[in-house]
Amino acid sequence: MDKFIRIIVLAVVITVSLGAPVVAQAQSPWPSVCQEGSLPSHDPQYPANQLILICIPPNWNSQLVMYAHGYVPEQLPLALPAAELFLPDGTFVPNVLLSQGFAFATTSYHKNGYAVEQARKDLNDLIKNFKTQVPGGSLQRVFLIGASEGGEIAALMIEHFPDKYDGALALCGPIGGGPYQVQYLSDFRVVFDYFFPSVFSFGVTDVPANAYLNWQAYIQAISFAIASNPAATTQLYSVTGAALDSQDPSSSVVTAVAVLRYSIWGTNDLIATSGGIPYDNQGTVYFGSFDDAALNAGVERVESDGRAPAYMRRFYQTTGELQRPLVTLHNTLDPVVPFQHEVIYGGLAAQAGSSNFLTVIPVPRYGHCSFNVQEVAGAFGLLVQQASAQAGP
Repeated sequence: MDKFIRIIVLAVVITVSLGAPVVAQAQSPWPSVCQEGSLPSHDPQYPANQLILICIPPNWNSQLVMYAHGYVPEQLPLALPAAELFLPDGTFVPNVLLSQGFAFATTSYHKNGYAVEQARKDLNDLIKNFKTQVPGGSLQRVFLIGASEGGEIAALMIEHFPDKYDGALALCGPIGGGPYQVQYLSDFRVVFDYFFPSVFSFGVTDVPANAYLNWQAYIQAISFAIASNPAATTQLYSVTGAALDSQDPSSSVVTAVAVLRYSIWGTNDLIATSGGIPYDNQGTVYFGSFDDAALNAGVERVESDGRAPAYMRRFYQTTGELQRPLVTLHNTLDPVVPFQHEVIYGGLAAQAGSSNFLTVIPVPRYGHCSFNVQEVAGAFGLLVQQASAQAGP
């Protein structure tokens, strides 16, 4: 069995999560062997309990799969990531996973939005709770899998807690670090505003608290602006380097909407969570437009402040220091989390002398987390092989 079956089952679990809606959670009856619960956050700033799910089948094989979900806007209520666990044909993946003897656990985290700091604590607390529900010493191996924001969480966890996790699979994650991701998202926003000044009436760091309520109207405005001004669109993508699908002209709208969504839904949460403005483009020189001098003179300039830069370095910056295998899977044309994150992380691992623990698998395709079952199965299979080799006979 089983190793092959386990790999395929886990690949299905991961693949399902990638196409899940980002602003909706499906309601689903969990299998009878699953127990929902909650754990206290002990966090005065974000006091809500994390919601947890632990599923232990009668034929448990002493293996645990922990799933770290991706970004969920902070405006939504906390919820278990049920919507991320359905196949397109309606199959509920935990049922398949449990039938193969795997235990499964996941969490809402005790905070939505930018939640890397909180998720790290919550996942470790979830392991502690899991161990209280099984005989002492019976848990043999734990794999952590995360997609998008969860991919960065997976990388950070395997760096900081190699005693708890046997390996991690980071899918389409900003593993080069939160600072680079914030810079990318915010640079796109200010350059977009320069070329399309009529779409937003506010700057990159002063998004109205209720702006997200108008998101559908903004989608229409973004789409109309891009379609109406091809020259500006060409310059936007030349300057920002954001990914496009050369075979699909509509990808210019898809990318812009996907990236700008984080500005409207996430900016205020990012500032509140990090304790200030982490973005700074005071010294950034933009190039690639028809008139770079005008662009650099006219683009909005922002200075970081407060404790935000230090906070981002502390909780959102990876180090590349690995003692356990980390496998990453990333689209080379990812419009939301650029593939450059893989290049950055590869450099960090090389500087730390950890390159032997890192495997980067590029997927030459446009899209954020655009993988098929075979690609994810291969990535996870390699992770299992590497973890087994490290553990020895």
